[in-house]
Amino acid sequence: MADGGAPLSTAGHGGVDLISDLNDDVLREIITRLPLMEAARTAVLASRWRYLWRSDRLVLKDVDIHEPARDAVVPRVLADYPGHFRTVILADCRLASLDRELPAWPRLLVDKRTEELLLANRWVMDQPNPARLLPADILRCDSLQELTLDFWTFPSGTEVLLPRLRALAIVRIVISEQELECLIAASPVLESLRLTVNSSKHVRLRSKSLMCALVGLLKVEELTVVDTPLLARLFLFLSLPLNGVRIRIVCAPNLRVLGYLNTGTHELQIGDSVIRVHLSSLNLSLNLKLFHLDCSHI
Repeated sequence: MADGGAPLSTAGHGGVDLISDLNDDVLREIITRLPLMEAARTAVLASRWRYLWRSDRLVLKDVDIHEPARDAVVPRVLADYPGHFRTVILADCRLASLDRELPAWPRLLVDKRTEELLLANRWVMDQPNPARLLPADILRCDSLQELTLDFWTFPSGTEVLLPRLRALAIVRIVISEQELECLIAASPVLESLRLTVNSSKHVRLRSKSLMCALVGLLKVEELTVVDTPLLARLFLFLSLPLNGVRIRIVCAPNLRVLGYLNTGTHELQIGDSVIRVHLSSLNLSLNLKLFHLDCSHI
């Protein structure tokens, strides 16, 4: 509301509603940039706005909903919204409560064509059990373009189908090295990958589409870049390394940047060449423009 109490769309313009003169595409862009509850309130302005909000691809971020109402509002929005979901971010929702209120919520994310999804479990320091099982439906959401998972157990034996996925981040996931390799293989257009504090001790990167990878080495013993023809940047997280990590580059002909490598702790092998520099505190960002790393014959 303006200072005089008139609606913003008419204030200062003699009662003329200038906002509603905008075309539908512009109005939809305005609505999707608002927090969920404010976007929903635009429906009271006019029937046209109500139609736009209900027909557009929804952006749902649980942190935009006040804490006392969050666990009740999220399942209601997931169940009742009639359109598709552009973005769903559940970073602070009590997922156990969501399971009770709306058991079919993973299937709804698939059916409503979610494009960007973040699912994070609340982590408790003294939690005795491993992270809860990730709903298998999430791994068959063929509309997903971006997926971030935090603190889950990967469902073994699940068929994975992510044909449009371009960005994947998995953090604190209980997953075997074979399951991780299958997950990457089931994402044929994957361009960006982030792996942080997962259970896999051996990580193998094999992807025809991957361009950038960020790998945390805290629990990794060996990282092998097997066949990544488009990989240009490989970044390594070296926070509190406890053991040396062997990094093997087998086939990465387009690799230009490798950083940051602690050459006193970790071993780098490119093809048949092993690089070891015994300087325990040295962190290197290696620009590999002079290297043509095509070792596919090995």
